[in-house]
Amino acid sequence: MKKVLITGALGQNGRILSIIYKTKNYKVFGFVKKLKKKKIKKVHYLINNLENKKKIQKQLKQINPDIIIHLASVNNSYKKRLTKSNYKIDYLYNYNITKNLINIILKLKLNVKFIFAGSALMFGNTKKKVVTEKDKLLSKDYYGKYKIDAHNFIQKKSKNKFQSSTAILFNHDSYYRSNQFLLPRIINSFKQKKISFIESIYHENISGDFSHAQDICDGLYKLSKYKKNINKIILSSGKRFYLNLIINYLEKKFKYKLNKKEFNKKNYNHKLIGSNKLAKKLLNYKTKKNILNACNEILKREI
Repeated sequence: MKKVLITGALGQNGRILSIIYKTKNYKVFGFVKKLKKKKIKKVHYLINNLENKKKIQKQLKQINPDIIIHLASVNNSYKKRLTKSNYKIDYLYNYNITKNLINIILKLKLNVKFIFAGSALMFGNTKKKVVTEKDKLLSKDYYGKYKIDAHNFIQKKSKNKFQSSTAILFNHDSYYRSNQFLLPRIINSFKQKKISFIESIYHENISGDFSHAQDICDGLYKLSKYKKNINKIILSSGKRFYLNLIINYLEKKFKYKLNKKEFNKKNYNHKLIGSNKLAKKLLNYKTKKNILNACNEILKREI
C-alpha cells in the first residue's frame, strides 16, 4: 500500500486530501500541531510542528512516504503587512520549517514526490490581470516572499535527488474553510446581522479568482500522480468572480435590505486571475464546483 504524508493535515486542504487519498487506497499520515479539531477517520495523525529536526527524522524514517504534500504554514498577511512580528511568523517560521523538512528528506535519501503548496501572493507585484507560470514571482508581503524563497530552495535542493513541484493555489473555499477568511466572514456576518461589515465589503466591489477547494485538491492529487517533474503549476478557476454576487444572493436568502446607494460601480478591488491552461493540458484539470457551492456548504455549519 502506498503512503502519503500531509503536513497541516487538519486544515481545509489537508482534510479534503486525506479523504481523496483514502478513497484511492493510500495509507494516509498527517503532521499536525495539535489534535483539537475533528479528525478524519483512518488517518494516522502525528504531532509535529516541523521545528524539531530529530523528531522529523524519526517520523519520516518510520513512515517512509511515497508522496509528501507540504501544506503547513502560518499566514497572518491578511492582518498586517511588512512588520517585524509579521516577518517572524509569515516568513521566518514558515521558511525554517520547510527547510527542515527538505533537509531531512535529503539526509534520509527518501525517494518521494514532494508537492509544495504555493500561493497567488507569489505574484503580488505584478500589474497584469491574468498570470501564468511564465510570469515573474515577486511579492509585496512576507507570506508571499516565503512562498517564493521556499519554492526556489526546494527546486535547488531536490534537483536530481527527488521529484518536486510547487502548486500555486488561488483562492478556494469549502465547508472546511477557516472563519478567518473572507467568504466565511461574510456569511457569518449575515448570520450575526453585522450589516455594516457586509456593506463595507459590498462597496469595495471585490473580484478575483475563486474556486471550490475540492477542485483544487483534486488537482493536487493529479499532480502527485503525474510522472514527470513540473517546476510550478497554477491551480485556479481561471475566471473572474465578483463577491457582490454572493452578497446579493445572501441578501435575498436572509431577507435583508442593504444600503447600496453609496456604491460606485467604478470602485473596484480586482484580484489576480490565474490561468489554469497548463493544469488542464498536463493534468486534465477540471473545475466541477464553484464558490456558490462553497457558500452553501458554509451556510450549513455553525458559527
